[in-house]
Amino acid sequence: MAPVIELQHKTSASRSDSTGRWLILAVVSAAQFMCVLDLWVVNIALPTLQRDFAPVTLSDVVWTLNVYMILLATLLVPAGRLADSRGRRALFLAGLALFGVASLGCALAPTLPVLIVWRALQAVGAAVLMPTSLGLALPAFAPHERSTAVGVWAAVGAVAAGSGPVLGGLLVDASWRWIFLINVPIVLGTLAAGSVLLPRDGERVEQRVDFVGTLLILGSTALVCAGLIQAPVWPAFLSWSAVGTGLVLAAFFARHALRHPSPVVSPRMFRVRRFAASAVGLLTYFVGFAAVLLGTTLMLTDRLHVSALEAALAIVPGPMTSGICSLFYGRVAARVGVRNMIVAGAGLFVIAGAWPLVSAGEELSYAVAILPSMVLWGIANALLMPTLFAAADAVPRADVTSGAAVLMMARQLGSALGVAFLVLLLGASNVAGLVGVQYAWALVIVSGLVTAVAGLFAESSRATPVDDALEPARSRLTVIRHDRAAA
Repeated sequence: MAPVIELQHKTSASRSDSTGRWLILAVVSAAQFMCVLDLWVVNIALPTLQRDFAPVTLSDVVWTLNVYMILLATLLVPAGRLADSRGRRALFLAGLALFGVASLGCALAPTLPVLIVWRALQAVGAAVLMPTSLGLALPAFAPHERSTAVGVWAAVGAVAAGSGPVLGGLLVDASWRWIFLINVPIVLGTLAAGSVLLPRDGERVEQRVDFVGTLLILGSTALVCAGLIQAPVWPAFLSWSAVGTGLVLAAFFARHALRHPSPVVSPRMFRVRRFAASAVGLLTYFVGFAAVLLGTTLMLTDRLHVSALEAALAIVPGPMTSGICSLFYGRVAARVGVRNMIVAGAGLFVIAGAWPLVSAGEELSYAVAILPSMVLWGIANALLMPTLFAAADAVPRADVTSGAAVLMMARQLGSALGVAFLVLLLGASNVAGLVGVQYAWALVIVSGLVTAVAGLFAESSRATPVDDALEPARSRLTVIRHDRAAA
């Protein structure tokens, strides 16, 4: 009789856990929203910061954005690896607290250097939060529900990216300090909810800390991002030297990872075809993602002569469409399959990039040329982002958070590449208006095509992690053993 009682107790506990899985997703999605929002919200405040901290230059003020982007991309993978070995819940709550304290420090910063230091600490907190958020959410859902969970998580990120400039414009009208102060109550609420709702870390296997690998990945990512982001400001020799040195360090890291018994990025993750294809797909897709955001802004401000806030509002239909469509992602993904989702999304992204080139005439019309492109981009994003990020669930269970961190780093590198390439092309061509931003749509088309090719190498159906596939059999085996013991 004891085994039956024990089994009933486990079933009741399982049902209790299932009722809280959406609350867990809400907690980690709130953290994801803040991290993505603070990546984009500062853009609109740069001119105001330059005026308030005068006589600083725009190049000086841009470091409030660059330090966040560089450190976030650099620390994602080491932070994900640390969370996998030391506990996702503990690292998530620590990262959340650091992000809140740093946000308050940014809001109270008396000088630009102090603001940059607090932004750096804010990036450290975000680097811990972003991979652990997905690592905590996925195990809370059954395998067949995880595509829906990732769809919601990705929709929150899309809405944050799209609303960042708009929210920034509204808050800056009062004071630029509000773009950081708004994080504090969100952090406090999320911290309180997370302390109660997030599952306790289970038994963990202590792993050797790969200090050499961590330093190599820190150096390579920081140098590549710095060289690309600062390309418009630094001399060409310095920028490309930084990029080249970063690539050399990346090669050394790859060699080191193959030989180390417990590397910071496990090569076994890239033996999973879906994961490898998704990492490449995210890198190439976000080249176009960043280009379409910047290119659309330039088209609106240079050709239609609208304000920065009006341009941000004109872009909103894209992220909003993505957020709405992402809510239905789980149902569509179950029928269509991974490969078809990536190829279809990339195809729509190519059409979104080609639309302004085909439809724009002498008199540029927002309703005819830009709005349809934004809607197509939103649908493409709803198909691509959840599918590509869900590949974190395809790696071995012990590497879920590290896998999510690698995918997020691919997103950051792709964004840096997209902005850098577009700025370089515009500077080299020395043209403005519609002719100049045609380069943005060219980048979108190329990135979409390469993403589609990467998608062809993914599995045609949703990959199921080995641990999850074996779980029903393990449960049945446990019950059989209990029955035999009782007999």
